[in-house]
Amino acid sequence: MNQRQTGGDNSTNYQVAGDLHAGLSYRDVKEIAYDVFRQNFTHLAADASAVAEERAREICDKFLNKLIEESPESLGNAKNPDFQRALFRVQEEYATTGDENLGDLLVDMLVDRSKQSGGSFRQVVLNEALKTAPRLTSEQVAMLGAVFMARYVNVPARSIPQMYANLRNYWLPVIRGLSQPSDANMGHIAYAGCGSISLASVTFTQLFLERYPGLLTLGFEEEQYSWISEFKDKGVTMPCLRDPTKLQLAATNSTELEHILTKVNFGEYADNLRNLLKANPISGEAIHAEIEALDSEFKRFSEIWANSAIKSFDLTSVGIAIAHAHCRRLLGSAFPAVDIWLS
Repeated sequence: MNQRQTGGDNSTNYQVAGDLHAGLSYRDVKEIAYDVFRQNFTHLAADASAVAEERAREICDKFLNKLIEESPESLGNAKNPDFQRALFRVQEEYATTGDENLGDLLVDMLVDRSKQSGGSFRQVVLNEALKTAPRLTSEQVAMLGAVFMARYVNVPARSIPQMYANLRNYWLPVIRGLSQPSDANMGHIAYAGCGSISLASVTFTQLFLERYPGLLTLGFEEEQYSWISEFKDKGVTMPCLRDPTKLQLAATNSTELEHILTKVNFGEYADNLRNLLKANPISGEAIHAEIEALDSEFKRFSEIWANSAIKSFDLTSVGIAIAHAHCRRLLGSAFPAVDIWLS
């Protein structure tokens, strides 16, 4: 196919074919990456040196292939000294350990790091995460992922079956096979700068009541709240999902309710509606039974949650970055970018 381009003064024309990119090409960046490793890695004995260089090339190729797939325009950042330092850190760790799980985790974070520029908050956090992840065991990283999914990820659901699907699709891959963490493990995760153990704790049932109050309610009788009658035609109520003879608010969570509140002036009753959203929930025992019936892993996770410090563990920005990379490896590229949590 013939291609022709014309451009005026001070314009730049691009033709893309194969792996060409404005600025640096894939091949250019690969050479930069290899040079960075060769010039900075400590020279080892012959056999060890050959293994280290092979691993460095392997992790570099994996990183570049993923970067080309997700953000080819970020190749130009390879000229940045801060990027080269981050790249070398990944090469060095993988060349030394050969740990594929760690390598994949670092690659995911390095790809996210490559998309950042200009000393942004996300860039600083991801740089720190690349330094911190190698100080954690695979079990500790998995624990971070479980805390992240349970405390920080909220996938909306408009129905009870959709809530079940969310738990199976998002939670199960992350909590499956999780080990009971010791206090020493949690202490080390905190020491590494990934989180802290607070005095407050979140119960297993609160994890779901906070997310899906409108899906875990027994509803109410209209007579209980006579004032709500004047708002029935405003789309604020609907038949209760668990008992159609009763009513419930037409919102499954606080975000949906706030959207409703912006469309209609409920005056002094706005706070009443906020309280009503979380009123009359199903019992804690019923929540346990319902969630644990989805898969035996949920029962095991509820026991881990109740009997360890993870119920009181708050993640730092670095902990979130590492946990996000772990979850994204398990759930695929459709899982939202880390930017949502590091803004």
